[in-house]
Amino acid sequence: MQKPFLKLGEVFGVKPSQEEYLPEKAIPFKFDNWEELRRGVKPLRDKNLLFSEPPKASKVVKELISKRREKEPSIWPPRPLEVYLPLTSEYMEGKKECVSHETLRRLRDGKFSVKATLNLRRLTAEEALLALEEFFKKAIELGYSCVLVIHGRGLSSPNGEPVLKPLFRNWLERGPYRRHVLAYASARPCDGGPGATYVLLSQRPVKK
Repeated sequence: MQKPFLKLGEVFGVKPSQEEYLPEKAIPFKFDNWEELRRGVKPLRDKNLLFSEPPKASKVVKELISKRREKEPSIWPPRPLEVYLPLTSEYMEGKKECVSHETLRRLRDGKFSVKATLNLRRLTAEEALLALEEFFKKAIELGYSCVLVIHGRGLSSPNGEPVLKPLFRNWLERGPYRRHVLAYASARPCDGGPGATYVLLSQRPVKK
């Protein structure tokens, strides 16, 4: 198509102009120098500009914005991520039937004062069992109500699976002092987290 605009004009019903463009009829440019052209230019006034500064907020609006910012929580600095330990797979707990859920919750939250602590880390299974029997025997004789046993998480074990932690849990439920154990729960992060356990003791043996 040599003349597409002619066809387009026919579609819209517009006839092309019959006048020919002659360069000699063009209006000559009066300014040969750019600096001379700039001298004749007048700056536009502010009211003729398409852009302008945003309107200033009033005092009432500023007070409302400041109050809203005070009420809204700050997103920076970011708050540390808090993990709820009972929802993790490493958490463990247990209790006798005579122990209420409220007592177990208080033990889980670390509300009981820890009277003694036993560290089983870097001990073999046989050494850990002997240390547990001696430690719990003294704790019961002294009337301690809550003790803390640190057994570790087993992250450095050869197979990557804990050894002392399941051994300790089995000992609590089936060992020689199982009737003196009222409840147990994984410790808070400040006391060792899943690598330690709170144990609630009774001076007298409890059947259930």
